[in-house]
Amino acid sequence: MHKTEKSRLEISSRCTANFSLRCVINDFIKKIHLLIKSLLYYAVLKIKFGKDIKIKPINAIRGKLEIQLQKNRKLKMGVFLMTTGPCYIKIIENAKCSIGDKVFMNHNCSITCANEITIGDNCNLANNIVIVDHDHNIGDTGVVAGLNSKPIHIGNNVWIGANVTILKGVTIGDGAIVAAGAVVRQDIPNCEIWGGVPARKICKLGERYVN
Repeated sequence: MHKTEKSRLEISSRCTANFSLRCVINDFIKKIHLLIKSLLYYAVLKIKFGKDIKIKPINAIRGKLEIQLQKNRKLKMGVFLMTTGPCYIKIIENAKCSIGDKVFMNHNCSITCANEITIGDNCNLANNIVIVDHDHNIGDTGVVAGLNSKPIHIGNNVWIGANVTILKGVTIGDGAIVAAGAVVRQDIPNCEIWGGVPARKICKLGERYVN
């Protein structure tokens, strides 16, 4: 091999090695930063809410996560909750909310709980999702005091598309998919795809959908 060509190969090899090392170092620094942020967020929430919140020390909360807890309320968040923020969680007096392990929430998700809301493990929530387990009471002259609430249960491995609204009393089964823009007001069985306003069955997973 010619000396010049050999020299070029050696230089290229060193540059590649240096670049790879920089990538490894940068990736390590990012992971350390995320770990420190996770532990700090855990500490802040535990100091602020004490025993009313159960959260794992390891998570991936990015951006703004606003949590409001009223009296006698409970919030549980599983391991490695991932958010891109802003996200909003409000638990009204005497209500409880549980979010499972490895749940991802894209930006601008809103959860308002007056009764009970559960979200299972490994769920993916796209942007601009609203989950609300209650309505305001309506009288002869309009909105009156009090709420009409029913629990919402979302199973494991559920994918909820962008701009979806989930209303009170709904159960979404394991492995279900809710198409973007849907308004869900009735139960969705396991492993089915629903969409539309109001949401209706499109097909079952594994079936061919014909429009």
